[in-house]
Amino acid sequence: MSAAIYLDHFATTPLDQRVLDVMLPYFRDDFGNPSSDGHHIGQRAKQAVEKARDVIRRAVGCESERGVLFTSGATESNNLLIRGLSECIGIPRRHIVVSAIEHKSVLEPINWLSTHGYRVTRLPVDGSGLIDPSLVAKAIAPDTLLVSIMAVNNEVGAIQPLQEIGELVKAHGVLFHCDATQGIGKVPIDMSRCAIDFLSMSAHKIYGPKGVGALCVAHAEPERFLTPQLLGGGQEHGLRSGTLNVPGIVGLAKAIEVTNLEADSESERIRKLRDRLKGRLEATVAGLHINGDPARSIPGALNVSIVGVRSTAILARIQHIAVSGAAACGGQSAKSHVLTAMGLDRERVQSALRFCVGRFNTVGEIDSAVDRIATEVAWIRNQPVFGEAQAS
Repeated sequence: MSAAIYLDHFATTPLDQRVLDVMLPYFRDDFGNPSSDGHHIGQRAKQAVEKARDVIRRAVGCESERGVLFTSGATESNNLLIRGLSECIGIPRRHIVVSAIEHKSVLEPINWLSTHGYRVTRLPVDGSGLIDPSLVAKAIAPDTLLVSIMAVNNEVGAIQPLQEIGELVKAHGVLFHCDATQGIGKVPIDMSRCAIDFLSMSAHKIYGPKGVGALCVAHAEPERFLTPQLLGGGQEHGLRSGTLNVPGIVGLAKAIEVTNLEADSESERIRKLRDRLKGRLEATVAGLHINGDPARSIPGALNVSIVGVRSTAILARIQHIAVSGAAACGGQSAKSHVLTAMGLDRERVQSALRFCVGRFNTVGEIDSAVDRIATEVAWIRNQPVFGEAQAS
């Protein structure tokens, strides 16, 4: 196979040409610094940023006109929220509720807080990777500061019941954060309807550029809730210093526009490709198990385990097919905390392959990928060392 087949859209997505087209002028022609608004070059850049801010705010149902803070991506957004909220003067609560399957950029800052006097309740998930909203309500205590639940899981694609969870959190007077990085454009997300106070996102998961994202804050004065983690020029209401990435910001807004505009038709097409991938794998690869529930996941997501064949062995044989064995943030050799939390045994976790079908995939690519994987699984199983390992 000479041409690469990309089926790892959880990790990142290719830049859509329509997004690139709107970005290009801000690299060269309208190159101004939006903070230098004393002249027309800076003013044009500032106007582009503010237009993008309004597009994003409306797309996610953020009612605060000052509520979109631009960052380098969801990791920074999550850290700004979690650490910035915990350090904010006047917020004495010291308990956080989080799901066990959050992205590492949520779990690691929260783990850090647990070493600095915070209590943390980690909520379990079921075998599909879903959270029971009643467990969220039971976990909330008088000193709970924040509940953090992702919109869509980045390994099995499980869609969390955000509206139900948000209503319960709001009823207890607690702040609600949602890492919506994998959910934007794939599931309806409305901060107002779901009572979400803080929402994180990244452009490169929705066919936009790498290195840009946002933290959306539902409240009129976001500085009341956050302590900045970067100090310097005072950009973004003093909450995120640093020269704004104007081409990236424009690209993020365009990526959201395109994704939301085509969400219904794209979801149907991608779901059909994912179902074809699933069906052909089940028909051609013996010992295949589905991890999670595709019916309760985003359209492109498929996570499988092949009994007795470690994912690292398969990945080494299919270099031209871009799939992964775990989340990109953890590296291929990392043990999946998501699959472990779902109750899968060690063998299933070590043999897991994560697929995510995307916008530009074709039927031919799906069929070629399945044929190659089936061939390589058969080759691995025919090796003497495989038989010895099975016998032991």
